[in-house]
Amino acid sequence: MRHPQILVFEPDSRLAALLRPLAEERRWALREPRQLGPCLGLLRQGGPGVLVIRLGRDLEREFGLLERVTWLSPATGRVVVGDADQTWLAGLAWDLGADFVLLPPLGRERLAEVVAGLMPGQAMRGSAGES
Repeated sequence: MRHPQILVFEPDSRLAALLRPLAEERRWALREPRQLGPCLGLLRQGGPGVLVIRLGRDLEREFGLLERVTWLSPATGRVVVGDADQTWLAGLAWDLGADFVLLPPLGRERLAEVVAGLMPGQAMRGSAGES
């Protein structure tokens, strides 16, 4: 069985930096694929995992990844993080399969807690951010 992994899909490493202490503490792999192909390839390798997608400049690409992962890897936890309090983004993320949507006013300091709770096989399994 493969070790649990956190995949962070973002243009920079801000969210990954927030998750690094959790990954080190739990001995989970933390990977930062910047392109769709490598990201999907890591998920195809199997094992428990959580995908964190930060919404940015290419919503079509980011939401496309969310939709594909929902269909291709339904056991993977899916977290969408955004910088703006735009409820229509949250609604679309929920519709495309997000397990948790983290938009303002929710702070990013909750991200590690959310990822830990969504990791398959963890005691806190669930989606505390559901509307």
